[in-house]
Amino acid sequence: MSTRPTGTILDDDRLLALRETDETAASELALELGPVADFMDASAGDDVDWGVDEHGDLPMLVCSAIADAETGDAPYPRRVLEDDDDALVVPVPDPIVRAAPPEGLGLDLEAYDPDRPLLFDPITAGETIGFVPVRFGDGEPYREEPLPEASGESDPVAEGTIDHERDADPTPRPETMDAPIDPVVLDGVLADAPNDVPESDVVGVLEAIRTHDLVGAGNHVAGADPVTVDDRAICLLEDDAWVERLAPELEAADVDVDPDALAAAREAHERQADRLLEAADGGYDDLEGEYDVVVTNERDTAEWEVTET
Repeated sequence: MSTRPTGTILDDDRLLALRETDETAASELALELGPVADFMDASAGDDVDWGVDEHGDLPMLVCSAIADAETGDAPYPRRVLEDDDDALVVPVPDPIVRAAPPEGLGLDLEAYDPDRPLLFDPITAGETIGFVPVRFGDGEPYREEPLPEASGESDPVAEGTIDHERDADPTPRPETMDAPIDPVVLDGVLADAPNDVPESDVVGVLEAIRTHDLVGAGNHVAGADPVTVDDRAICLLEDDAWVERLAPELEAADVDVDPDALAAAREAHERQADRLLEAADGGYDDLEGEYDVVVTNERDTAEWEVTET
């Protein structure tokens, strides 16, 4: 991103709205970018990260661009989206929306009225953009104290997470699961799922594969060396192993396997593998369609000939 002197980007009468979105399971609301997109040189599909700072006595949302390879380490990565009107928006993490000021906006997601959206004034802060809440769409000013339609209680999980982030603590954020899948990948899969599959069902399958140790070095098929990126490896299984082997093993472990959830989990592993291969600059170019893929964070180099990045 380019760097400009600190100051407002827009005229005083041009504010950006916090609107509803159904594009990601981890964010109910998204903030429109408007002219900020040009300042950030942002386009649909780019990854950004969210945080919270203070602007005077107000909580300020902070947005900064991140490289694709860094999304797994970012506290709250989200992808720039294009809405039906061809406008660019960025989903805002639910924990930040719910947390009481100054750790968040203090909004009740269930009571939020999209017809009177919260409006923000964007300001530059070095190479990041700060979004300062100003007023609601009906003219009511934003206040630090609990709002009429907002929850009076803070979100202790969100507050703890944000505190850890400020202290550079690697504690996982709330939407992180115990599976080697990036949250942004899971968000995309859930948004694209043809059926309204519950996120909890998909996460349950993803976590069970890891918890019950269903895929490891011994399951990797012959003919190609595993590719590893950081602490994750791409394991190739026999074709249709998700349905013929993993599903029965999950059920044997008393995991409720819904076909739609299994398909979404399989898609998540495939997309995560593609993401890792892109970071590794390839590795399985000639194997597409021949195997099923599972991403694992096992690295048994005594058994595997590991191809490092």
